Amino acid sequence: MFTTLWLPAEAAPLLFDIEAFTSGLSTVVDISRFNTGNALAPGVYRVDVFLNGQSAGRREISFVSREAQDGVQPCVSVLELAQLGIVLPTVERSADTQCREFTQWIPLASSQLDTETLTLDVSIPQAHLSRAARGYVDPARWDRGLDVALLNYTFSAAAVTSGAGEGRGYLGLNGGLNLGDWRLRHQGGQAWTSRGGLLPYQHTATYLQRPLSAWRSQLTLGDSFSNGQILDGVRVRGITLSTDDRMLAPSQQGYAPQIRGIADSNATVTVRQNGYTIYETQVAPGPFVIDDLYPTGYGGDLNVSVTEVDGRRTTFVVPYSVAPQLLRQGATHYSTTLGQVQQRGVSGDSPLLFQGTLQHGLTDGLSLYGGSTLSKGYFQGKAGLAMSTPIGAFALDTTHSRTRLEGSGVVGGHSWGLAYNKNLPFSGTHFALGAYRFSTAGYLSLPDALNVQELARQHGNIEGYARQKSRLDLTISQQLGEGTLSLYGSSVDYWASRQGRQTSFTLSYGSRWKQLNWNISAQRSRVSDADPPSHRDHSDAIFFGRALQPGRVDNRLALTLSMPLGQGTSAPTLSSALSRGTGESKGSQQQVGINGLLGEASEGHYGLAGSQGTGSQAGSSFNAYAGYRSSTANLRAGYGQSGNNAQVSMSADGGLIAHGGGVTLSQSLGEASALVYAPDAQGAQIGGDVRIDTHGYGVLPSLRAYHPNEVDIDPEGMAMDVELKESNHSVVPTWGAVSLVKFETVSGRAVVIKATHRNGQPLPFAAQVFDEQGREVGVIGQAGKAFVRGVADQGTLTVRWTEAASDRCYIQYRLPPRPAGYRQENADQLASRCYANIANDEVSSR
Repeated sequence: MFTTLWLPAEAAPLLFDIEAFTSGLSTVVDISRFNTGNALAPGVYRVDVFLNGQSAGRREISFVSREAQDGVQPCVSVLELAQLGIVLPTVERSADTQCREFTQWIPLASSQLDTETLTLDVSIPQAHLSRAARGYVDPARWDRGLDVALLNYTFSAAAVTSGAGEGRGYLGLNGGLNLGDWRLRHQGGQAWTSRGGLLPYQHTATYLQRPLSAWRSQLTLGDSFSNGQILDGVRVRGITLSTDDRMLAPSQQGYAPQIRGIADSNATVTVRQNGYTIYETQVAPGPFVIDDLYPTGYGGDLNVSVTEVDGRRTTFVVPYSVAPQLLRQGATHYSTTLGQVQQRGVSGDSPLLFQGTLQHGLTDGLSLYGGSTLSKGYFQGKAGLAMSTPIGAFALDTTHSRTRLEGSGVVGGHSWGLAYNKNLPFSGTHFALGAYRFSTAGYLSLPDALNVQELARQHGNIEGYARQKSRLDLTISQQLGEGTLSLYGSSVDYWASRQGRQTSFTLSYGSRWKQLNWNISAQRSRVSDADPPSHRDHSDAIFFGRALQPGRVDNRLALTLSMPLGQGTSAPTLSSALSRGTGESKGSQQQVGINGLLGEASEGHYGLAGSQGTGSQAGSSFNAYAGYRSSTANLRAGYGQSGNNAQVSMSADGGLIAHGGGVTLSQSLGEASALVYAPDAQGAQIGGDVRIDTHGYGVLPSLRAYHPNEVDIDPEGMAMDVELKESNHSVVPTWGAVSLVKFETVSGRAVVIKATHRNGQPLPFAAQVFDEQGREVGVIGQAGKAFVRGVADQGTLTVRWTEAASDRCYIQYRLPPRPAGYRQENADQLASRCYANIANDEVSSR
């Protein structure tokens, strides 16, 4: 008995079929270059490397040609492999300095080059990749950016056109210098009024800052604010060293629990939350641990399934609730500040301050935290723990303070705090006891202690100072039907007989019916009035204790409706609101308005609104505004009229960068930004709504510090005589950096040539077109047309379809000269004949 084995035939190579375009007219053309996977010439190219689908940055890679292989292949050294996080099979090869292909280093590896985008996709078996958290970025890729000056600004002004109102204006500034790794920053504001003129300049902060990557920290020198996450945050003139979580991989930031289990085979582990798959991986037989989950908001229990090779599946649940102080197991956060306290309203020498905090993830569900504050006549110590349990996440802490007061000795007290959070996604319930804190009569926070010490020096009434006794914040939301029922409440009371309780809550339900969005809410608040001490003027009263009088009660019931008038993002939205109040807000108000977006990129926005009220809200009003978002600023203008009062207002915000190439305007810069340079590419788009200016620069703001940011450029809007050689870069800026991103361009006159032989026959399809310097400037396409770029106003082009001297012809042409500064909106058109001899009596022209 014989068995016939059918072996699969080897796939034939893909070849370019010129007959599909030429119908047999150009069979002599040499088209071998089109049958190559990549036609890149050997050399060193800067390419975007993607390793197993993940960006590994932009790197210079050598490409070499190999026998029996099409095109060129990447060639890397041991050092370059290590920089990519690739582990070689044998240690002995670590001393090898040769350049080899990926397949020569690791047999199952592969690579593919996209010559259009200069992207190199590399596939490496997982066993040869170094262990790193998901999203990890090698600090060697961090870009500290250019040495520049930069500024963010916010400007607003309102002019009264009628009535007895007061015109006013404000200019807010936030800028500084970047010098290497150092960041000099200043934040302040200038206000003025039509009656009082310029008000005192408000200096908020001025400091130097630089990253310390080895410690995953930031060093800050100057006037800034201490970390208020655990202890009281205050303005300090001094030095601060603190952890910066942004330097971690995204999968290591925030809190997420570890998942531990045991697999019987090469199993698939799938993690689901709220019905969505958030993680899936392959694990080897034996115990496994997953410790690089991305944090997900309020949390929600994790459902884990382990699917074995034979199809068996085991499942278990990992509780996941988030408390503010929870850290991953082994994670540590710290902050230390030494300097002088800067607090308005406190006279005399600024007291020296030391403040330190520490958090540590002791186990997967237990974190410890605490800190201490030392200042002249003041001590504060805090200790707490955060736990993740099946019934929710808790944070419990206790704080003790001792304050020395002039003429009153020492007062001391304690404060206890509790925070709770639980999310029940399948029932649509989220419950958060945002904070509950109770303090004894002698407890003072650092800002309160400084104010009470000042009050004692002024022989004021210390007992009348409004210091908090207890506070409760509550948040509950529940999905009901198609909508959500929400309750937000807060209650605060104070020590001393004249200091009462302030309570407020809002209950609301919102939903949608077809295109109509609606929300109904009930609000109640008991607001205590402030009675500043008589020996203080009103400006000081905001820093000193106020006796809180028996308050006024406000009750309000409101219904809001909104619906789009049409389809698409630019369709206007009609909105209406009805409200009725009792107590201090007795009366009713009706409001109707319309707002929408304008422009292809929704760069414009507008709104009109009118209202009519009764009771304490009696009267009518009308308001209108229009705004525009450009590459360089956000602008807004408005008009409002209420009763006999009317005013016109305007505002603008944006930024600018002063660099070696000049000054470039931008939108507000954010924590990092990219200065894009594309010579002659005026009008090209970056980031969707930012365009390259006349000098070739544009700013892409609001990049994420310490993480890869893709910078894309779109030629739409660019002149025809400029060509982009690349369209994408990846950059990893440090905090505050302005990263220079260069896009290579080619400028030159663009011409579409329709050429034929002298006898009228079309030129061979796919024939190459060369200029007088021997550069290939185009290829003959269908109907004998060729698109060429960068040609002179007149000259001779050579058309060649094989290497034989007889298989070429010459086009002599003359184009009209272009005015200085002229930019092509469309390619020039040129009809021509191609002669076998370069000497001819006919010169083609447009």
